[in-house]
Amino acid sequence: MNDHFADTSVGFKPKGLPAYLVLDTSKSMKPHERLLNETLLKIYDTLYTSPQLSEFIHLSVLSFNTQPHLVTAMTDIEVLQTLPTVTCDGLTNIGPMCELLRARITEDVRTLAEAGTEVLRPVVFLLTDGLPTDKPSGSWKRDLDALQDRSWKPRPNIITYGFGDASESVLSTIATAAAYIAEDGDGDNGAALAEAMESLLNSLVASARVQSLQIPEEVEGYRTLPLDFVG
Repeated sequence: MNDHFADTSVGFKPKGLPAYLVLDTSKSMKPHERLLNETLLKIYDTLYTSPQLSEFIHLSVLSFNTQPHLVTAMTDIEVLQTLPTVTCDGLTNIGPMCELLRARITEDVRTLAEAGTEVLRPVVFLLTDGLPTDKPSGSWKRDLDALQDRSWKPRPNIITYGFGDASESVLSTIATAAAYIAEDGDGDNGAALAEAMESLLNSLVASARVQSLQIPEEVEGYRTLPLDFVG
């Protein structure tokens, strides 16, 4: 499988991994709004203070509820004037988020390649606590199919984390690389969210160290789900 998209025939080109943090910010996430924003700040700070990390990881943050939102476009962390925050309200519509994600990946991969970067296959970390609310029911799968289309060269590796009311089958269907669901435990969704965010940050750090995507083998407080393979 070819996971590179830039022409590397002439000279040295730095590797770059487009990474997308996709956060469910529906109404049910409202109790965790502050934790989401605090953890986002930690991730931005880690990138800002780690040149090796920020030179390899090209991070973009998206959120989704009734509509998807681009929180931060893929950019040099050092040029951000202010760090945006997320607010939680609305439904959990998956389809529009998949559509926006595909559009952003298309643009970002092209931008990186034109800048002389050897672009690795993008990675998506998706965190959700609920079920899809798209109408009609199941309509979101059409947009997911486009995001996972094997004929689309920069199709991303997708890693899902679910807690609260998240569905195992939905998490497995969306994921292409790994899917995790929080153990029932004491039902502390805040702790589950924090563990997921810590896991993805560790994955980014490990990936930068070896210049290739490192997928978490296991996540504290979570169990690994089988992926929904088709063909």
